[in-house]
Amino acid sequence: PSESYQHVVKGGLKLKGGGGLPAAGGVKKKKKKDKKRDAERPLELAAGDKDGEKKPSEPKDNRTEAERRYDEQAERTQARLIEKMASKSHKDKVREFNEYLSKLSEHHDIPKVGPG
Repeated sequence: PSESYQHVVKGGLKLKGGGGLPAAGGVKKKKKKDKKRDAERPLELAAGDKDGEKKPSEPKDNRTEAERRYDEQAERTQARLIEKMASKSHKDKVREFNEYLSKLSEHHDIPKVGPG
């Protein structure tokens, strides 16, 4: 059995990138934030807004041209559907449904079951 284990490499496992050890450049500690600086920043930002230094930026649209056209078409379709539904009263909808049912052939009727 000892002959079959001769090709085994002994020693610790060596990982790429320093193995996560801080000395080897792996994991680094996060720096703590200074509370005094954080307390002063909102005051500076508020003062900057009053002077008009910062301009309100519009959210950037990262969609492609096809995506924009698709969304516009979907909005138009939804608006048409809402307009169509709002134009008919319940009474009109029931009347149209009854007309549709009367036009169906007798094949769709429920057959009678049992004596009688």
